[in-house]
Amino acid sequence: MDEGADSGDILSQKPIEIVESDDAGSLYKKITQVALLQIQEFIPLLQNRSFKRIKQNNLKANYWRKRGDRDGQIDWRMSAECISNLVRALSKPYVGAHFLVNGKEVKVWRVSVTNADKLENAEPGKVLKIEASKPVVKCGSDALVLEDIEGDLYVKEGDYL
Repeated sequence: MDEGADSGDILSQKPIEIVESDDAGSLYKKITQVALLQIQEFIPLLQNRSFKRIKQNNLKANYWRKRGDRDGQIDWRMSAECISNLVRALSKPYVGAHFLVNGKEVKVWRVSVTNADKLENAEPGKVLKIEASKPVVKCGSDALVLEDIEGDLYVKEGDYL
């Protein structure tokens, strides 16, 4: 570590595979498992001072501001895939993606993408249908099934979110 934010030398780095079914929780578990293995490998190197430092390439580095509440707000004009990725990234143990209905927040924990090509004229945010009590919502492209939500959501086909 040094004075900067994530700007110090790299002492250990391992790749982690991210698959389509991963969300924040499953990725957190993967990272933890890899980190525990890295610690086992790294402690002897620290003890005998044989570790190697890798300078970070500042041309490839970036910084991001602190995440705000609006960063997790769903914009139905985005593609279903982009919204799905947002939901996956903010799922438990994190704060969750969300949208507002009548000024009340609805958290979205899990969605699935469904094809809506035949409904190109439907506007983003429109509830296309209700499947097994789960709203299907038109997005900028394709649609999403709201598989797991938290909050009061009483909608019918044709409503807008």
